[in-house]
Parts: sequence; C-alpha cells; structure tokens
Amino acid sequence: MKNTQSATRNPKPVASEVEPSETCTEPGRSIRVLVAEDSPTARALLVYLLEDDPDIRVVGQATDGHQALEMATRLRPDLVTMDVVLPDMDGLEATRRIMAQCPVPILIVTAHADSPELNVAFEALKAGALDMVAKPASFGEEEDEDWGRELVAKVKVLAGVRPRPVF
Repeated sequence: MKNTQSATRNPKPVASEVEPSETCTEPGRSIRVLVAEDSPTARALLVYLLEDDPDIRVVGQATDGHQALEMATRLRPDLVTMDVVLPDMDGLEATRRIMAQCPVPILIVTAHADSPELNVAFEALKAGALDMVAKPASFGEEEDEDWGRELVAKVKVLAGVRPRPVF
C-alpha cells in the first residue's frame, strides 16, 4: 500500500529521487533494484519487466561497472541485476567490488551464461553473486514472458538475502 504522500509523486521515481535503504523487509515496501546493463534495448526490457511488478521499483540504471559500484554504494538497493560484459569495468569485477564495499544481493543477467570459455557461472558466484539468469536469445519472442516471470521471481527471492562482504 502506498501512503498519501507517495500517491502525489511519481510512483516510479528516478534514481536521484530515491532514498537509501537498509532493509527491504518492511511490509508494503517495494523491492529497490539497481539495473546494471550497457545495452539500451536490454536495459529497457529489464526495467519494463521489473517495474511491471507492483512490488519492485527500479531505483537506478548503470551503463558500466564504475557506475554500478557508485550507484550501489550511494543508493543502497535491495538487489542489483548485473550484466557481465560492461565497458570500463566488467560485471564480475563490479560484483567483487560491490560485495567488498557494500554487500547487496546480486543477480547476474547475461547472454554469456552458457559460454564454456568464460566459465561465467563459477566466476560470478566466486565474485559474490547469488544467482544467474541467461538473457533470452532474441527479444520480443513469446518465451520472453516466461523469462520475465523467472527474472521477477528470482529478484523477489534474492532481495531478502543479506550477504556478507566478500574480499
């Protein structure tokens, strides 16, 4: 339920309007998510799918690893979705740094989940991520609905986890 004060504001505030948070366990409070994704198309889809759920609010969007680290530290989201392939600092390094500086549940969202040469799943877990979901091979297909439901379900489960720092 939204209070009357928030009903007069935009229900989906941009990152600069969102207050930092310590926990997402307050009844009636949205799960606050930071999306780290460099592809504008994939980022727009992630934001759309997440914000379509009334229990989730995207509080920030990072387009590289440095932004993800800075925004995670400043915004204190309940969960970060992290792409692996990001400019400047990749998602695995950003995950390591976030987990060392301000531990938060991280869900890796990548097109490289099944790539044996990258060994992404192992490296993501080693860096401190809690889980991973593979991006769909193509956007706009009927399978996207199932993928979106899987993504939202994982976000809801993982947002309640309180990870410890990983060094």
